[in-house]
Amino acid sequence: MERTSAGESVVFAVPSAAFVALVATLALFLLLSACVVSGCTEAQDASFHEIEGHWEGAINVMGQELIIKVDFAVDEDVLSGTIDIPQQGAFQLPLTNIKYESPKIHFELPVPNAKADFDGVLAGDEISGDFLQSGVKGSFNLKRMVPEAGVSEAPVAAGKAEDIILQTPTGKIHGTLQLPEAPAKCPVVLMHAGSGPTDRDGNTPLLPGKNDSLKMIAQGLAEEGIASVRFDKRGIAASAGALTSEADLRFDDYVDDVVAWIKLLQNDTRFSGVVVLGHSEGSLIGMAAANKVSGLSGVISVAGAGKPAYELIEEQLANQAKDIRDESHAIMDDLKKGRTVEKVSPELAAVFRPSVQPYMISWFKYDPAIEIANLDVPVLILQGTTDLQVSVEDAKLLAKAKPDAQLKIFDGMNHVLKEAPLDPQVNLVAYSNPELPLAPGFLEEIVSFVGESCK
Repeated sequence: MERTSAGESVVFAVPSAAFVALVATLALFLLLSACVVSGCTEAQDASFHEIEGHWEGAINVMGQELIIKVDFAVDEDVLSGTIDIPQQGAFQLPLTNIKYESPKIHFELPVPNAKADFDGVLAGDEISGDFLQSGVKGSFNLKRMVPEAGVSEAPVAAGKAEDIILQTPTGKIHGTLQLPEAPAKCPVVLMHAGSGPTDRDGNTPLLPGKNDSLKMIAQGLAEEGIASVRFDKRGIAASAGALTSEADLRFDDYVDDVVAWIKLLQNDTRFSGVVVLGHSEGSLIGMAAANKVSGLSGVISVAGAGKPAYELIEEQLANQAKDIRDESHAIMDDLKKGRTVEKVSPELAAVFRPSVQPYMISWFKYDPAIEIANLDVPVLILQGTTDLQVSVEDAKLLAKAKPDAQLKIFDGMNHVLKEAPLDPQVNLVAYSNPELPLAPGFLEEIVSFVGESCK
């Protein structure tokens, strides 16, 4: 669970993939369900090459802006297209019924029961026009993006990175296996990202730029002879297709995914031991998964909450109007008892709408203090003093529940594991700067713990 700060307008920050709807426009795009349909259309006009390429822009609906990226491709007189909607963790969704008759273009996104229509006009290197979904009208604009000459991906800092996939009953979960340069048998750290649409590298489309915190951990570990796996959660980024629908998602799904990853790595003869590292919400997920497997070498909690989710929600609603607080408390009382609530006021619909209530019921059953107390493996708790989302108090609550755990507090480390002051505006700059290194001493603590735990 993560607290909001610094001008965010939501009641509380996105705690999981199920809460991506706190971005206002998600009510218009039910994109978490997979759109596995053909995106190809026969070319209607010889000038269709005019729209081929990569476009970036936004949908504007009801005063809200939703960033989109569209790619049109042509292959043997067949026109196809895909769309990315980063704020919703949706990538490479196929477009259908693409029609281009210069200068007019039409394409559709076949969301189940909520098809989205785009009707635009090409003018130079821009496409602009009307957007319609479920009777809601808006506009969209796209600008052609031309790659800069000589721009390429930055090289991996150490070792080699390779794709790794976890097969699940609902689809593939995609990850990156970072290996040290030396071919010797080594420990492996399984990393779980924080809440919302945070990807395997620790980045979120809800904020500009990247921080690359988890990627930096992986590369730093590789330099010290330790392998790692980081992955996109189901429903997020490359793993978007592994989530069938928002209403079907449960907190236990995330836990079961980590259990499956652990078993996959334990069966890999390249590794001498497996350590689970969970960041923010990933801390609780990692601990819960660790309690369901045997043979694990250790668990690392990074910026993990020390209280159940419903307590954190109550704290964050403390400054809201009394009627909002009273309704939210009543709803949470029902959810804690396993009962869904049909009627939710518009002010709280983004948080407690019926489709996410089953997720919340499953989430509320987990108490971080109980999960960490039940662990029978070495535990390391890491926390920063300038974290605007999770407090030092949370780390101390975890340590109190697990007295034999190692606790390390880093002075001046924020939620994305970089040095930053408490001032919210300055602190948040670190969320979008991949050039900032990890806080001093942070990686060294992990390396030392992994080395001791995997002897």
